[in-house]
Amino acid sequence: DKFLKWASQSDPFAPDSRPRRLAPRTLRLRRDQIHAAVSALIDTGMKPAAIRSLADLVTPVDFKRILRRRLEMVDGAQNSFNHSLAIALTLIARDWVKVDGPVLAELKRLLSRVPVPLKGLTDKNKRFLRQFDDLNALRRLVQLPEQLWAEVKRERSPSYRTLAKAQAALAIAILTYMPIRLQNLLTLEFERHLFIRTERGAKSTLELSNGEVKNDMDLAFEIPPQVVKMLVEYRERIAPKLIGERPARLFVNVNGTPKVEKGLEVLITNYARRRAGIILTPHQFRHLSAKVLLDAQPGGFETVRQLLGHKNLQPT
Repeated sequence: DKFLKWASQSDPFAPDSRPRRLAPRTLRLRRDQIHAAVSALIDTGMKPAAIRSLADLVTPVDFKRILRRRLEMVDGAQNSFNHSLAIALTLIARDWVKVDGPVLAELKRLLSRVPVPLKGLTDKNKRFLRQFDDLNALRRLVQLPEQLWAEVKRERSPSYRTLAKAQAALAIAILTYMPIRLQNLLTLEFERHLFIRTERGAKSTLELSNGEVKNDMDLAFEIPPQVVKMLVEYRERIAPKLIGERPARLFVNVNGTPKVEKGLEVLITNYARRRAGIILTPHQFRHLSAKVLLDAQPGGFETVRQLLGHKNLQPT
């Protein structure tokens, strides 16, 4: 907890401060990585009471035991999480534990032995994208929000299921045209991220500040008119009937509490699978957006980079 608190702050005048604080998403990943390292070490026979601090994870002996156990779990294959775990532990050793030079050099040597994940799309994502070599599949996905929305508006006795269907329609519509990450989708708020303008000729926008996104870059999208219409109906009529007030946050439960990430992810994947016959995760809308753009503009990687908010072309 002390390490995560230190990593979440940055004081340019403190001698031991991080030069740049970690984003909330990265902090969650660091916690998961530390838990995974501890679990792996215990799997090798170490008593839990013997693990007293992060320093106990980054001795060369225990670092090797952790990585060996993690590799055993995937039969020695390359694995993105295991590689990032090894990098994270090395950084913790350098920046937090402040191990001496020879120890750090040994940790880096061990890190170099961890199989490096292959660059490019995974087989899973390649299979996902092949669904859309059939243009009918893309058409079904694009038309799904409109179909769900029509059903929502026809329901005479709205319930929590109505709210779920409305939110699934909105989420899929937003991700189709504005492929933001799930963490940002989940926290969207009216008049903070969603600026809805109903005046004739006015533009509505979805805006994310640099402190809210993974790459520390401002993102802004013009919201298509049909999605604007859905957002207005949701905020003014549909949501108030079910939660008792105009929501400030887009994705909330019937009792007004914020929806959790897993709940929103399940809504999206289940409706896409059951109603459009398409298997996809929220993050795969980003891959799909890249495919659609590149099919229309072969070689247009700079356009894709800007759409996805990448700092450089390598991840694009």
